[in-house]
Amino acid sequence: MNVVSFDLEDWYQLVHRRVTGDLLPARETILRQMGAVADVLDKSSTKATFFVLALVAEQFPSLVRDLAKQGHEIACHGYAHWRADRLSRSAFLEDTRKGKDIIEQIVQTPIFGYRAPEFSIQKNNLWALDVLAELGFHYDSSIFPIRHRRYGIPDFDPQPKRYSLLNGLQIVELPLAALPVAGIRLPVAGGGYFRLLPLWALRQSLKGLLKRQLPATTYFHPYEFDPCRLNIFETLPPLGLKNHLRGWRINLQNNLGRGNTAKKLSTLLREFDFTTCQEFLANAGF
Repeated sequence: MNVVSFDLEDWYQLVHRRVTGDLLPARETILRQMGAVADVLDKSSTKATFFVLALVAEQFPSLVRDLAKQGHEIACHGYAHWRADRLSRSAFLEDTRKGKDIIEQIVQTPIFGYRAPEFSIQKNNLWALDVLAELGFHYDSSIFPIRHRRYGIPDFDPQPKRYSLLNGLQIVELPLAALPVAGIRLPVAGGGYFRLLPLWALRQSLKGLLKRQLPATTYFHPYEFDPCRLNIFETLPPLGLKNHLRGWRINLQNNLGRGNTAKKLSTLLREFDFTTCQEFLANAGF
């Protein structure tokens, strides 16, 4: 059994803030993108986990309510998409509690899963797991057991596992999928890795994970399923040369490989068993 999950956030909102420092409202393009996501999941009758950014949930509460009514798992991606490793413990607590409260008010049921923006729970801020347990989360899916310049804990156990924390509580960690090859763990879980790898390589990677009794815990974003080309210049004001070049690079990177993402995921959902984080962990005895 494998896991399919989505980080429900607005690409335009977050990239605009990254370039300008200003936070715009989420765009309605998220609804178009989520329509494309729904098509993929509905065709294979697959339920997914949606790690919802509360900024988006505040603006489009019916989107989140509808996902819950359709049987998908609703989980938390924080409130404002700040990297956890750049926040103090108190700031992380405030952002996560606020996000959890907003999402729970919308779906009218407790939520139990969390994923940090940009997989930003790392060795230097594992205290974040204590905070999550204190807030009532049962599991986290933030740790990528790979070596990467922006995230990851390369020697972290890739198996789902329950951890006893310094505060006396416990939490289950569900790491993102990474395939061991020649002593190196290769990321195959989703995002740009999934977009750029051919279908045959993704298929063999899933088979390799299953042989090692590792779940393919995958992650995607709504923008990766947008039928229209992403263009950050739709929201940016006139820019100097440096930021214009930066915007051009962001467009290039985030449009690469998007054309076949839905088709590849649809194929894998038909060929392999996928479910939500919560159902996977329940079946695994957590």
